[in-house]
Amino acid sequence: MSDRLLRFVPVLMGAALIAGCTSADPRAVLNPGSGAQQAVIDPVTNSEVIQGACPQVTLREGTAYYTQFAKGGDGDPEKIIHQASISDTTRQCRISGDQVIMTVAVSGRVVAGPAAKAGTVEVPVRVAVLEGETVLYSELQKHPVTILEGMPAEQFVYTNAAVTFPATASRTAKLYVGFDPGPYNTP
Repeated sequence: MSDRLLRFVPVLMGAALIAGCTSADPRAVLNPGSGAQQAVIDPVTNSEVIQGACPQVTLREGTAYYTQFAKGGDGDPEKIIHQASISDTTRQCRISGDQVIMTVAVSGRVVAGPAAKAGTVEVPVRVAVLEGETVLYSELQKHPVTILEGMPAEQFVYTNAAVTFPATASRTAKLYVGFDPGPYNTP
């Protein structure tokens, strides 16, 4: 090769790199023959996994913390049985027919209060999907958390793998999770 051509190799490589960074599909620069990409398939459900249209998890104000008081002790710090908090959330979406099926996971911890006893406590976790004011999905479940004797706090992970709503709403729907003391028969 001539010296003149060798001087342009770094320039050409840099141009290809920049084109890859600004392209809608950077892999097209390295493999220009592959136009259409195949969808990612969840090996467990054999369903298409969608990323761009999976609603973000949102916590509404006042739903990240939950305090349970002993009977008749509302507001009295000495009557707190336990306090729960949500520390992290995640979700995964897949399409099944004309429905989006989400797996929603919430992690947090439960701290024993002055009125606590060792044993199982229940924290009320609601998962809801709304499109505007329309409720597409809502479920409130009591999630059990075991507080061991002498342990001031316990971590928990709540998972709901059955959050389902129409795929046509996947880009406009909002996903909410949080503590909700009830009642349990409301959307």
